[in-house]
Amino acid sequence: MENSAKIIWASPQSLARDGIIALLDQEPDFTFAEIVSKQEDMTSAVAAKPTVSLLIVDHLFLSEQHQLLTSLKEIAPLLKVLVLSGSEQNEDILDLMKSGADGYIINEASKDELIFAIKHILNGNTYICTALYLQVLESIAALDKEKEGITLEFSAREEQILKLILEGYSNQEIAYQLFTNKRTILKYRENLLHKTGAPDIGTVIRMALQQGVLS
Repeated sequence: MENSAKIIWASPQSLARDGIIALLDQEPDFTFAEIVSKQEDMTSAVAAKPTVSLLIVDHLFLSEQHQLLTSLKEIAPLLKVLVLSGSEQNEDILDLMKSGADGYIINEASKDELIFAIKHILNGNTYICTALYLQVLESIAALDKEKEGITLEFSAREEQILKLILEGYSNQEIAYQLFTNKRTILKYRENLLHKTGAPDIGTVIRMALQQGVLS
């Protein structure tokens, strides 16, 4: 598993956590670089392994400290972050996404959905679990538009594609839904990166969320 993506898991120790990690550790596409059980050890773990691919972190470690995500990404700019939460009614989802989270999933999600979320994020996408997706879209409508140097202006088709990516659809599935081909969808994604100057499509979606484009 030399070429596997490296993951840091940060959450309070429990039998449930250790069981999930044991199951996921059997996957050939990723391995665990470190397991962190205390919030105060998270920054040093990331700093010690700046090339790690993904941080999976319990929401409890980020409570009222969303800026921690921003600082972690300053330490490891290529780091992806998946947040775990025990609640389906978390009002902090959008704030966490704005602070740098690439995905958000509830602890009760199935193993298959967790694996899908991990792989989806590692591929440069954003993932919000099914249980929370509609809640997030409703919240976006109330989100104040934030200006960060540029004003985003997307076509109706670009917005469609961004929403489908946010829902977790693959390029091929999006092409099927929009009655086009995969190559066209890839071209749209490339144009979105060029238009926004973002390094990946997950960043494009965060920018769109920040400015209310996907409402």
